[in-house]
Amino acid sequence: MHFTELADYPLPDGMVTEWTPSVSNTAAWRPDARPLAFTHEAHLRHSLRRTRSLDTTGPAGDAEWIGAVLEIDRTYDPEALRRTLQRWIARHEALRTTVDAVGDSLARRTIEESAVTVTDRVVGLRSGADAHDHLLSYLGRGLSPFRWPHVLIATVSETGFLHVDHGRFLVVFGADHSVMDAYSMLLSVGEIRRLYDHELDARDHDLPGIGSHLDYSVHDRRTGDDVTADSEAVALWDRFLGDGPFPAFPSLAAEAGVAAGSPDATRQGALSVSIASPETTAEFAARCRCNDASLTAGIAAVVALAQRTTGPGPDTDTAGPCRFVMPMHTRHAPEFARAVGWFVGVVPVTVELDSGHADTALVTAADGLRAVAGAESRPWSAIAALLGVVDVPRFVVSYLDLRHVPDAASWRAWRVQPLRSATYSDTEVYLWFLRTREGLFLSARFPGTDAATTAVHRFVARCRAVVDALAAGAETVTGPIPVQPANGTVRQEVRA
Repeated sequence: MHFTELADYPLPDGMVTEWTPSVSNTAAWRPDARPLAFTHEAHLRHSLRRTRSLDTTGPAGDAEWIGAVLEIDRTYDPEALRRTLQRWIARHEALRTTVDAVGDSLARRTIEESAVTVTDRVVGLRSGADAHDHLLSYLGRGLSPFRWPHVLIATVSETGFLHVDHGRFLVVFGADHSVMDAYSMLLSVGEIRRLYDHELDARDHDLPGIGSHLDYSVHDRRTGDDVTADSEAVALWDRFLGDGPFPAFPSLAAEAGVAAGSPDATRQGALSVSIASPETTAEFAARCRCNDASLTAGIAAVVALAQRTTGPGPDTDTAGPCRFVMPMHTRHAPEFARAVGWFVGVVPVTVELDSGHADTALVTAADGLRAVAGAESRPWSAIAALLGVVDVPRFVVSYLDLRHVPDAASWRAWRVQPLRSATYSDTEVYLWFLRTREGLFLSARFPGTDAATTAVHRFVARCRAVVDALAAGAETVTGPIPVQPANGTVRQEVRA
């Protein structure tokens, strides 16, 4: 599974239709006293600073969003789809709330389930390339953290100009990050499909009752308000940051760059590859378990070993800490397990290796993660305020095990692909490791410079080699690797 931009999904020719949530009676909006989660507020204030300085929602005037595309192999029924989308939005209060900015104040308002309708607008027949351009504009210009709706949907039906296929259609949706995290994105794929089947066949959709991210926000706010200068989480971050900024991607640490959101920031490059087959991934996971390490710790060890041994020449083994920020989910209460929202915290990870010994690396990484366990529940925004930190993470490593997400077994048949909007930054490197039923994948975004492209390609290739070595039982992991991997399974889209 590749986590990429919409350009990397081959859209077919077909009839494009926009589906936009709406509220027919504006009086249905009610003030909502529930506070914003710390991450939600930080996202909004960052957006405010950016829009006030640029008079846009991004360097190119486009929103930052995440979403997905899926193929529904059923007859396209517009009224059934309308009911599907209304039911989906009604289920999740996070999709029925918004925030208004008045000066520096933020005020939430929310609508009830019954107040939402979904309006369609037939755009017309478009080629795949034209459909791509239209959808990028629809999502990029239409989404905003301060303008409801915060989720937009489109379909491509009657696919093919010459041989029209009425038995399947595509659904593409995007949401502002303030109301949706990556797990919510993938939960939504199965929900939309189940609800559509329910509308067509009156079959039971088997979707459980869920909690609301707005109620989670109350808990998050209390947790953050309890953070003080003496809290252990504050001490963890203080030791991690020291007197400097967030650690940078190793090969780019000495390069100056333009921070995300700056009007001078350039569009980032992207790379998405298969790291390991299901069998190799299972062997890698077993090696981790033998060392009392989770696969999350295994990924941290892979990154640390790749840092030690990535370089163009023979003398590339270097000691020193590997330091990065790692997102962790905060869906610790059962009612939030399948709710749409932003349930993510971050922890500071340090893995310091003095050799390339494989088992030692796994044990060290596991110990490093145990040392920061639970820190994700303490909102980073609250900690940053106490430490006076205004910098943003530069090197982020994420791991998601997606095998047990509801309906994951059907994703391949549904041609599901997670999507993200373009990103503009000269300093950030993000690595997403995704475990699916098809194996282990790695997606990355990074500065669109020649130096960064070369460095990240080399690093990703080394990560694959390290996983192979650990799965095969290698005792040590050493040595350089060429810039390009030897086999041809790399899938990459690099943009200047």
